[in-house]
This record gives sequence, structure tokens and C-alpha cells, in this order.
Amino acid sequence: MWSACLCSKPPTCCKEMAMSSEILINSAIGETRLAHMEQGQPVEIRLFRDHEPSLTGAIYYGRVTSLSSEFQAAFIDLGNGLTGFLPLNLLPKRPGGKPKDLTGLLTEGQKIIVQVTADATGDKSVKLTGRIEVVSSALILHPFREGAFISSRIKNPDRREALKSFASTLNLRGMGLTLRTEAQSLTNDEIKKTAQHLIRHWLQAVDNRDRKKVPFLLSQGPESLLQILREFGSTKHDKMIFDRPAALKNAQGWAREFAPDLLSRMELHPGKTPLFEHYGVEEDLDRLFDKKIPLPSGAWITIEQTEAMVTVDVNMGNARLSNDPMKQRLNINFSAAREIFRQIRLRGISGLIVIDFINISGKSIVTNLLAVIDNLIQEDPVQVQRSNLSAFGLLELARKGGPRPLGRQMLAATAPQATIETAALALLRQAERDAAAKPGIPLIVSASPQVTTWLKTQPQLLTAFTRRTGSKLDLKET
Repeated sequence: MWSACLCSKPPTCCKEMAMSSEILINSAIGETRLAHMEQGQPVEIRLFRDHEPSLTGAIYYGRVTSLSSEFQAAFIDLGNGLTGFLPLNLLPKRPGGKPKDLTGLLTEGQKIIVQVTADATGDKSVKLTGRIEVVSSALILHPFREGAFISSRIKNPDRREALKSFASTLNLRGMGLTLRTEAQSLTNDEIKKTAQHLIRHWLQAVDNRDRKKVPFLLSQGPESLLQILREFGSTKHDKMIFDRPAALKNAQGWAREFAPDLLSRMELHPGKTPLFEHYGVEEDLDRLFDKKIPLPSGAWITIEQTEAMVTVDVNMGNARLSNDPMKQRLNINFSAAREIFRQIRLRGISGLIVIDFINISGKSIVTNLLAVIDNLIQEDPVQVQRSNLSAFGLLELARKGGPRPLGRQMLAATAPQATIETAALALLRQAERDAAAKPGIPLIVSASPQVTTWLKTQPQLLTAFTRRTGSKLDLKET
């Protein structure tokens, strides 16, 4: 990002600076929290809660219950009362092209292997694909697709050719393989070993599937730590910092087998101050759903969520006037654009986003602002499309849905306040810090009736607290 540059042109000087990037992993009781830091600021925060595990990545042997010509989709029974939505354009590619009506590709009652791509939200079913992927941080195995593929993020043409040439020599048993960015730091032997592991995992998952009663789970999605390592164990991060020795040890064990280059970048947080507090993440979490976000110049942005879209307004606020008003407006828009994109990623905002920038004029000035925005779009791991800037300073973004938005996990649907679960898990984190000062001594904590009731329905969390701290937690209603 270009947070330190206030020039009136796209700050290419800042683009050339090395961007520091760290992954912080807080293993708390009842949840694992991740913060992706860039230049000392969080740009993404994830919560992996034990009581609401994600199904993303899980592979099922399901059964088609119905087909929809209107939606060109199938509804798949996954077992245990779970139904999935499968767009038929996500079936494995077949020779001869696609028929006009894709519902002819399946029949009701047919067995089918599918993978969860997104958890259920509200009244929407889990989303599925028929294009199965078995993933490590460096490789993706495609059981229903042949060939060797190289990530577009590997830019060096010689390295791309070398990787593709080696991948084509592997015995993939009729399957396909994508080499991700991390693969360029591995030796050929490490790539081969990882590919063989993924193949074994897949074959073990589907072995004897037709002898079991359909539907059933073939392969569980990765547990939280493994999911983090697969997604974030990439060479672009300088450090991966853990706050629990056990989590670090487990991560190192995984890295030795699948991502040896990651080992040198893994470390344990050395300080007594909790990891998220030390790096200022707790403070960002506390302010995460504020509508008004101040900017260093005295200007501010406001973020409003509606049913149809998210609107963002850039306001001059208390910014001091300068001798060059147009340059000042552009600089404020630069600063606002960076903070807007950071907030979009932090909050997990998706769908239609309309930004009302401070009015600027002049083709070159507008081009400079759009160049900054295009660079920010490139930094976003989720696909984003933009419109041009209108005569009224409006810019529209369309952002695909990414991981589960923090708002759905942390805030109640009926009011902008913390959910009972969020309050309870925060209470456990504070109680763990208090218990560290007096280990082994019973700890009395007071909380609302809703929080104490929820904690009592999660006895595994209270057991984990006692095992970790040596103290018993005595809950009192306030």
C-alpha cells in the first residue's frame, strides 16, 4: 500500500517498496483467530469457532434430489438433513461443449461427488461444486481433470516452463495438478512427495464408496489450523507468528511434510502481552463496525450497510484547507481509497459497493485516482470489478463473496451489538489472562444470564479452560 505517500500522482515510489506481511494466529479457548497484517495494519481477520465449524472444503458422496431448469442447478442431499446447491456449470468439464439445458446432465436420484465451496448463510443452502480440489499450500489435485497447470502468479517464464515440464512427468493416475505460487520454492522431490500424498488422500477417501449407503461424508474439510496453513502458508508472508507452543508445533509438523520453506518463517510470540493486543488487532476489532472511520488528514469515511448495497461516503470533515484545493482533494481520495479497501477486506464486504468520493476534475487527476484503485483491486485476493468514476464522483464496485463475513459471526442480526457467542468467547480470553496471574486458584466471573447460559451449554470450553489454566471457572449471573 502507499500509506506514506501524499504525491498527486499514483505513488509508484511506494509500489516499489517491500511490503511487510505477517500472519498472526491466536489459539484461544473455543476459537482460533487469524490476522493478516500488512505494513503493521490488519487487512484481514478470520474467526474459526469450535461451535460453528466451517464445512468449506468437505467432500460428500451425495444424491440428486431435484433439478431446476430456471436456475440451471441441482439440489443435492448430503445427509443428516443437509442440502446443497450445485450450479450445473460447475460440473466437471466434458468434451463436446455444454448443452443449452444443463439439467440433462444429471437425473434425480443419481449419486454424485461434490465439494462444499461456501457455508450456508441465512436461508441459503451450502454451495457446492462438482470440480473437486484436494489442496495443499503448494499444489491442487484435480481428480476429475487431466493435465498440469501453473499458477498465473508465477511470472518467470523459465520457472513456469520448468515446473510444467516436471509436473508432466509425474504419475497422476489420470488426474490433474495445479502448481501454486508456493511450489516455486520447493524442490522437485518435495513437489513429487506432496503430489503423492494428495493422491493417496483422495484414493483413500473414495475407496469402497459404493459399498456404503449414500449420502455420506467422504472427506472432512480441514480443521482451522490446517485451513490457515493451506491458505496462508505462502511465500509472500514474512512471518507466521503463533501464541501457543502446541499450535506452533502442529504447524511445524505439517510444514516439514508439505511446505518446508515455511519453517524458517514460523515463530512463537515472545512477549507477555497477548498477541492481538501487542499488534493492535484487538483495537481494530473493537472499532470494526463503526460507521465513521477517521482519516489522518482530518477527513473521514462513513460506511452504511443496506439490503441492496453498501454505501461509502468520503467527507472532507476537519481537513485543513491548502493552497491547492484540487491536489488536497485528490490526496484525501487517495487516503480514503486505501482505508476503504482495507475496511472492505476486514469486514468481508461483498456484493455491490457504491463509493462517493470528493469531487475532482481533470482527466489526468481522475486517471491517477483510478490507477490507485486498480492497484488496490489487484491486492485484494477476492475478485473485484469496478465502474468508471461518474461526473458526480461515484464509483461502483462488485466484489465476490469471500470467507464468512465477520459481521455475521460477531454481531447480532437484530441490532449492531456483539452476539452472545462473541461476548462469551471474549470473556474466556479475559478470564485466561486473569488466571495466568494466579494459576490454580478458582476464578469467579460475572456475566449476563444469556452469556452464562450459553457457556453452560458448551462444557467442552469450560473443560478446556481448566486444562489450559489449571483454574476452575465459576460463572455468576449479573
